[in-house]
Amino acid sequence: MTHAPAEVAIEYEIADAQERKRFASPKLRGFMLLAPAVVVAILFSIIPLAYLFQVSLTQDSSFFFTAEYTADNYREVFTRYRSAIVETVYLASVSSVLDLVFGYPFAYILIRKIRYREFVRTMMTFPLFGPLYLAFGLFYILLPNGPLGPLFEMLGINIARYLFSTGAVLFSMAVFTFPFMVMNIGAALSNVDPMLEEAARTLGAKPWQTFTRVLFPLSWSGIVAGFLMCFGWNLGVFAQPQLLGSPKEQAVLSIQMFTKGLVQFNYGLAAALGILLMAMAFAVTWASLRFSRGALGA
Repeated sequence: MTHAPAEVAIEYEIADAQERKRFASPKLRGFMLLAPAVVVAILFSIIPLAYLFQVSLTQDSSFFFTAEYTADNYREVFTRYRSAIVETVYLASVSSVLDLVFGYPFAYILIRKIRYREFVRTMMTFPLFGPLYLAFGLFYILLPNGPLGPLFEMLGINIARYLFSTGAVLFSMAVFTFPFMVMNIGAALSNVDPMLEEAARTLGAKPWQTFTRVLFPLSWSGIVAGFLMCFGWNLGVFAQPQLLGSPKEQAVLSIQMFTKGLVQFNYGLAAALGILLMAMAFAVTWASLRFSRGALGA
């Protein structure tokens, strides 16, 4: 028995309608769209974090042989390595403040005064290539016989004295994260109507009053986003203090974690330091998303 073309078309239409009805639920469609991201997050984020946390509860390198579970690693982190936590937070905070102090006027000039701002934004991506080459470049410049040595000598500046110093580390950290601050503040300032500044000046406001009463409050979300983003990136600083810092700066958490894990093979303590560093980074990320009002995504 054969079917007419019209009957076949109707049967196909009925089958397609049933198939579409099966996926008509918004919840089911949403779940299917989220499923790949959930699988990736579980495989490459949740499981490794759980594995790292398990390692952090073991003694030395016993996890890979006969695991000896202990909580001494975390007690040691918050007692013996308290100074490393303070140094890490200090460097990240001061470098972020430097970014804010110099980044805000730069972002204002970029948004309000420069016509070819896209070219400037493109040039600002060079520090984002990585902190390692920035640290090596600054190290080379600070050498006594570096490329700018004759210029500093003519100006009477002993530039070599800044090598292996806190200033060199903070400067290199600030240069690396400077684009993050400028881009976030610039995104916030671009949403501020210039007519508001003109209205403030027309009403007799001085420049500092225009800044404190108009620009600063309206760009607050960008300031918070930029500061927290710079702070979060600088928490994991490694290359700058390693190449440019003194033993004081080389006591940051990332270098301590590297030393304990890959030099002394104390994987349990290294994992505990890593868990602490990741917890700090997650807290900063949450605060960025919570208080920046979407400027972080811009």
